Amino acid sequence: MKIIAITGARSEYDLMSGLYKKLNNDPEIEFGLVVTGAHLSDTFGFTAENIHNDNIPIFDEIFTLIDSGRKIGRLLTAGNQVVAFANSFTRINPDLILVAGDREEVISSTMSAAFLSIPIAHFFGGDIVKDGNIDNAIRYAGAKFAHLHFVTVDEHKSTLLKLGEPEDRIFTVGSPALDKFIETPELSIDELSSRLNFNLSSKPFVILIQHPIITELDEQKANIQCTLDALSELDVNVLINYPNSDPGNHEIISAYNEYVKEKRNVKLFHNLDRDTYVNLMRHASCLVGNSSSGLHEAPSVGLPAVNVGSRQRGRIHGDNIIFVDYDKNQILEAIKKSLYDEQYIKSVKEAKNPYGNGDSVNRIYSIIKNLKMTKEELTYKDITYDY
Repeated sequence: MKIIAITGARSEYDLMSGLYKKLNNDPEIEFGLVVTGAHLSDTFGFTAENIHNDNIPIFDEIFTLIDSGRKIGRLLTAGNQVVAFANSFTRINPDLILVAGDREEVISSTMSAAFLSIPIAHFFGGDIVKDGNIDNAIRYAGAKFAHLHFVTVDEHKSTLLKLGEPEDRIFTVGSPALDKFIETPELSIDELSSRLNFNLSSKPFVILIQHPIITELDEQKANIQCTLDALSELDVNVLINYPNSDPGNHEIISAYNEYVKEKRNVKLFHNLDRDTYVNLMRHASCLVGNSSSGLHEAPSVGLPAVNVGSRQRGRIHGDNIIFVDYDKNQILEAIKKSLYDEQYIKSVKEAKNPYGNGDSVNRIYSIIKNLKMTKEELTYKDITYDY
């Protein structure tokens, strides 16, 4: 069985890497990646190197990212990917394609594979986010092209059933991202400080990851400034990871660079490798911004998260997260609560993660390994709307 997975960004790769390693270690499966997007961009840390370090085969590299900072850039990137994926898939001729999430490579790869009658397994479908972002439409369109679905919670399965997806092709498996907390060796605060060349033990530290939203393009500079102004009033160390490659990221990166010049307690990273990031989450006092890590991963290590703005609104979440507007005072008060409210901190550490407990990879692997349907049967999919 030949399986390929599509990966375009560090965020989605880190969610899925445990499964990729498991499949790659199976001698009966020929597994490899098709790498594209921000992975191949120096601006975002050329994270394809992380994949090489994981010793996972790369079957193809597709250079398509147009990092213009404008809306048209993401659309042109997706268009370029359709042509590139069509040629790549025809050449590789896989039995199954894995694709996760809601980035542009989801719509371009699933459409290409569907036209070529190649079975597609989509991960994290059925999720609902009430932020008006294009990612929602991509996620749902990708699900309609897909032939198998691996969802994190039963509520997401219900959404896909309403969209007419056959029930016997939807599997609730939790989030494979959580397995890494079991697998990643623990580093002490001193080991982390040495690795990053930054003293993390001198005071509490927070992690900042704030991505742009395409519907708020003109407000990105003001939005990120609210977050930075709030952090400036706190006696904490701040570790900032670059935003994703969506339009509006240039304004956020520019604000970060100015902020770093003014502050001695701040360190900016183009890309934090997985082991470092997992251990930073284990030791951090708070995660700030709008990363899905606040919902999916932070609850597993009892980490409070302050979600700024509309991104992630409406998603299923644990008791570790506080949603605030783009308002300096709201952000400041939420971070203070996360840092100093002992009762709240205790409740976060005791809270359960609604996305699972770290046993998803084996469940997904078993389902894929024991698929009984042929390639032709997989690509023939009924639409089963319940009228």
